[in-house]
Formats: sequence, C-alpha cells, structure tokens
Amino acid sequence: MEIYHVEEKELHKVQIKLGATIRKIREEKDEYSQSKLAFEIGMSVNQVARIERGETNPTVKTLTLIAKALNVEIKDFF
Repeated sequence: MEIYHVEEKELHKVQIKLGATIRKIREEKDEYSQSKLAFEIGMSVNQVARIERGETNPTVKTLTLIAKALNVEIKDFF
C-alpha cells in the first residue's frame, strides 16, 4: 500500500505541473480565456479550470484537443 501512496503523490505532482503549463501557454496567447478554450474543445469552463489547477487527470484525447486549440504540440505540455 505504501508504494501506491507514493505513486499517487507523484501523479498529483505531474497533474499540477501539467495544468500549470497548459495555463501558462493559454495565457501567453492574446485574448485566450478559459471559456474560449472550453468552447473550442467542447468542454465546460469548469473542467478546463480543473485541468489547469491539476485537479483532474486529462485523457490523451483531451490533451490533443487542447494542444490543437492552442496551436502547440502535445509534448509542449511536458
């Protein structure tokens, strides 16, 4: 059980870093709000906010949609 706990903590750190990177890239785009991103990828603003705060683990499909909307490659998130 201890190994699982460590892995969960590491996953959470990755989620937080990923979300912060997505937010940074989005904010570097002029006039690119969470609501605009949400609309373009077909998600709620709340879900985009949760991704950016590292509260959820986005799927590869979601990351691909976000990357395409922000005109970057998925690898740029990592």
